[in-house]
Amino acid sequence: MTATPERARELLSRHGNCTPQDATAWNGTVPLPEPIAAFYRDVGPLNIGVVGYGNPSFIPSLATLWDHQAGYRWDGVSGAPIEDWNPAWFVVADEGADPYIFDATTGRILFAQHGYGEWDAGEIYPDLNTMAACIAALGTVILDADEFTDDDEMIKPECRERA
Repeated sequence: MTATPERARELLSRHGNCTPQDATAWNGTVPLPEPIAAFYRDVGPLNIGVVGYGNPSFIPSLATLWDHQAGYRWDGVSGAPIEDWNPAWFVVADEGADPYIFDATTGRILFAQHGYGEWDAGEIYPDLNTMAACIAALGTVILDADEFTDDDEMIKPECRERA
């Protein structure tokens, strides 16, 4: 199942602002893939942070998307290209620095954990809209759980008694 841009925008809006962004906001040195341009035009996340049970997720705006490639596509300090980074990959979101990667050759979203010495990215979502909708939906579960959990994220005693 895939999500529509409207559904992705609706779910993400609970976590931050979504405003259509034109491809002219892209400041990368490589061409912007059309599916990414369409995602920002139709969904338009503006640097949205989404709470998580582990690390929060972050979806950058189109204007900051190229800068978000630092540490993946190139070394953030020296600016030198990272040799094992696939040039068809664009980091479109992250979860605690673990990248969600748009693969321009397939249009699919991959996920990789950092710190393993090499990128072992596997497919996690069929497209950008589904990625955004799923990240937002999981974050919404956490936002709504406040009614049932305490500061330590344990189920409140009064909720256990009702079950």
